[in-house]
Amino acid sequence: MGRDLEPKENYDFVQLSRAYLKDWRQLSIRHPLAAGVLMYLVENMGRTTNAVICSYKTFQEVTGYSRPSIARAIKVLKEENWVDTVKVGSATAYCVNERVAWQAARNQRKYAIFSATVIASENEQEDGYNEKARQSLQYIPVIKTGEQAIVSSEDLPPPDQRDLTE
Repeated sequence: MGRDLEPKENYDFVQLSRAYLKDWRQLSIRHPLAAGVLMYLVENMGRTTNAVICSYKTFQEVTGYSRPSIARAIKVLKEENWVDTVKVGSATAYCVNERVAWQAARNQRKYAIFSATVIASENEQEDGYNEKARQSLQYIPVIKTGEQAIVSSEDLPPPDQRDLTE
């Protein structure tokens, strides 16, 4: 009786096709690093595109393997159609095969519209990144309903109490 029949968002789980589980198990035996990279992508993929933008350096940090090892693992994943790649400038988006794993309802999946989860390693950022991250960004005021912007280059007097209480 108290059951909520409204559709729930699928934020906390990923769905896997049973048809690919045996192949995934075989991948983990033949190419453990490739299976680990695939699992990392599935853990972090976007809700509707199954896409993740991630650098080789980040893959290296996460797995502890060298760049050539990561490249071989990604090559296996591409050759065996576990993932596809899309170039986005100098970055690469890794798109997990949506027949294997997905998060959104099947009728909501899209391929490359293009939103993706972007994973940026702290070690890849410019010098002073941590210091800059603690600084406040420029404030851009938002005009709310009923408010009016004053666009002028002339100096205006400060408001008095009557302006504030009206």
